[in-house]
Amino acid sequence: MADPYDELVGRLADGLDPVRVGAFPDGSVDDYYRLGDGESTVPSRAAFADAVAAGHDAFALEHVRTDAGGQAVNAARQAAALGDDVLLAGHLDHPVFGFDSGVETVSMGAPARVQVLLFEADDVMFVEESADIARWRFDDLRAALDGDVDAFLERDALCCTNWGSVPGLGTALGAVASRDPDGGVLCVDPGPLSAAAADNLLDALAPLGDAYDVVVSVNEDEARRLAVAAERRGEPTDPDTLARVRTAANAVGVVVHGVTDAVAATPAGDVSVPTLDVRRGPTETGAGDRFSAGLARSLAAGWPWDLAVAMGNACAAHYVAGAGTGGVDDLRTHVDTNR
Repeated sequence: MADPYDELVGRLADGLDPVRVGAFPDGSVDDYYRLGDGESTVPSRAAFADAVAAGHDAFALEHVRTDAGGQAVNAARQAAALGDDVLLAGHLDHPVFGFDSGVETVSMGAPARVQVLLFEADDVMFVEESADIARWRFDDLRAALDGDVDAFLERDALCCTNWGSVPGLGTALGAVASRDPDGGVLCVDPGPLSAAAADNLLDALAPLGDAYDVVVSVNEDEARRLAVAAERRGEPTDPDTLARVRTAANAVGVVVHGVTDAVAATPAGDVSVPTLDVRRGPTETGAGDRFSAGLARSLAAGWPWDLAVAMGNACAAHYVAGAGTGGVDDLRTHVDTNR
């Protein structure tokens, strides 16, 4: 079987035809910190726990940077970096969202605030929720788009994110389904899921399969929650488990972006593409969102599943390596070096 990364390098070298991408509905202002104990930087969650258990009760926060965040924002920035026509409908009422990234934006209110503690292996996030996000409903999207909501819903690829933190998304997706849009790819990246949220997500996605090619993009923890909700308790990347989740979600595909590989249940069968082996940079926070954007825009462009998954891996790996959001030339060089 041909290596999808070989073909990906060729496609990137030829340049990409742009697709129309939409992303909604969240947004956050992300402050990144390193944690110190007065003598040195605390390197890991385990070291932090050990310090607390040993009676250390004062820690210093070293501010590293502030950035525009949120899953929809991250996905939009990735698609724009690849040259796509991107419209982001998020919660963006803050100066940090004035980034020059080729993203057209409309705002639906105030963003969340997120403090990210940077550790060597796995960051920790503290979230201050936004009242505007908590109150958000489909009517807010319609008002922000000023009558163009159907054009937004019918973009080639639509990234819908952060199910667990946006209480109104279930009702909003029901409103979307009732409009019966002539949709393209709807990539749902739900973020962290509780057991109840996983159940509700599957129920909300089922009616959308008649209007969209629904794709569920999750990490292994989120996949495990969905597997239980679909009454399947096997390993989250087991083909039978993914097939059960795919059926329950009425989706064309379920993709799990893991540490060593990304696996997918698709209409063409099971797909597995190894991740690129890169040295971790300052943070992995936001890498999964970039994976989803690369996956969604590639499927919307008509790419086969293995190639679209490879693109998602490339976008995530470029970011994980500390190189930021990769454009076409960045990704081609990165894949060619690390495949």
